[in-house]
Amino acid sequence: MSVIRKALQESKTWLYGSFVNDRRDIKMQQAIISLSFDDVPSSAVENGIPILDRHSVKATFYISSGLATGDEQANAEKGERYLGREDIAQLDKAGHDIGCHTYSHYRLTQGSAEELAEDAQRNVRTLSSWLGGKPIEHFSYPFGLVDFKSKRRLSQHYKTLRSSRPGINQKGTDLYLLRGTSIYNPSFDQTAIQRVIDKTVKSGGWLVFYTHGVDDNPGDYDCTPQQLEWVLEQAVASGARILPVADAYDVINGNRP
Repeated sequence: MSVIRKALQESKTWLYGSFVNDRRDIKMQQAIISLSFDDVPSSAVENGIPILDRHSVKATFYISSGLATGDEQANAEKGERYLGREDIAQLDKAGHDIGCHTYSHYRLTQGSAEELAEDAQRNVRTLSSWLGGKPIEHFSYPFGLVDFKSKRRLSQHYKTLRSSRPGINQKGTDLYLLRGTSIYNPSFDQTAIQRVIDKTVKSGGWLVFYTHGVDDNPGDYDCTPQQLEWVLEQAVASGARILPVADAYDVINGNRP
């Protein structure tokens, strides 16, 4: 990322966080690393779950239920297969965290903050009904798109709102603009990833990784099985706690050890 682009991104992060926010100074004795998947493509389970299981790791899956049901109105990636209702129920049963990614994989640039919030609540109602009434309390912004109005409206319904702005969640973290660091194949950089893991451990912060699918022939928003394996190996070796987003949130708030 260029210096100018990074500076612009940081200025947007500050600006969006200057209004409604839930700021925390995150500095723990043992850092936390979370792994998350957006949308979610079937390959994340087919190829990703065996890797997670080998490392005894639970992750957060931000689901768009319109993609899961094949709704023609949903913003699906052409040719992509997505998790279905039974897959999502199995993830929940296995102890993974289910989050909201809107019903239709809503693109904010094509509508309003009000429509985005309603689309998200439709997703919550659908997912909750599939999971026996379980609350859906954490959200990630589709396409990483966020503005003042959408952030304010969504903050009324969720404990965290994860963005696609990279970095470590530490001093002054806005939980409604939680930082997320991608592990996409086109930009996968072992040196940079190792550096941010090391900085997270040193700072006692919270690092949230995200991707979409896990595929030997990855798209622009996927990683390969080998890349996911490597990230988990480094995360485990770092000594950080590896927790899904919901559990990490509870630790930060003192609601679990």
